[in-house]
Amino acid sequence: MFIHIGAGSLIRGRDVIGFFDMDGKWDSEVTKDFLKRYDKTGRTVAAGDDLPRSFVLTDDRLVFTHISTSALKSRAEGE
Repeated sequence: MFIHIGAGSLIRGRDVIGFFDMDGKWDSEVTKDFLKRYDKTGRTVAAGDDLPRSFVLTDDRLVFTHISTSALKSRAEGE
């Protein structure tokens, strides 16, 4: 099953590790450090040009998306 994560981007459901909300996450030093280190690997991408509301961590990349975590979860569950 594929999950639409915005701007015409699809990811394979079985590759998803988790959906993470961006709201308030920039305050956490741990999250900032994680995102900076992941970005340095060159494996971060954006699904569109809109301001990200969440990010999706897969087994090979991190994708910023404007779709909310609740909508992503619903899509992953097939609702």
